[in-house]
Amino acid sequence: MRMLATMVRIGVGALCGFLLLAIMGHPMWDDGEEDLSELSSTNLATELLTDWSVAVIILGALLAMAMIGASYLIRDERLVNLLWEQREDD
Repeated sequence: MRMLATMVRIGVGALCGFLLLAIMGHPMWDDGEEDLSELSSTNLATELLTDWSVAVIILGALLAMAMIGASYLIRDERLVNLLWEQREDD
């Protein structure tokens, strides 16, 4: 179990490093003058779905896993509550 946890930590660290390199290597960080009049929600959507698609998919998967994990942690499986729910249905 410890080896699995270590492998997950290494994988998450590598993923964060890859995402950091991908973000820092984007041409929008260049020092040139940019025309800010082209900023719109359509341009943002286009950038997210073309240049940033991998990052958006990875973040979506991470958020989905977090929501599934949170719902798993809050469920109540005590025998008293399970029996009470079954009696309520009858």
